Amino acid sequence: MNPTKPDWLTPEVQARLREISYDFHVRAFGEEMARVNFLPPEEHMKEIYDMIDHAVAHGVSFEKPALGVTP
Repeated sequence: MNPTKPDWLTPEVQARLREISYDFHVRAFGEEMARVNFLPPEEHMKEIYDMIDHAVAHGVSFEKPALGVTP
């Protein structure tokens, strides 16, 4: 037995867990953000910065704090 990983955590189980996690992200955030959330860290941050740049180019103002609630 591997002390760092239980026996039941086979590659097939890991693949299924990744699939479940991805499906959750799609339901919670949409397909585009789910794709971005699973990118390597450098690519993830590049995509986020590109989204911010796109928002600013289209007139989104970041003057007000994000409250996390849409009225």
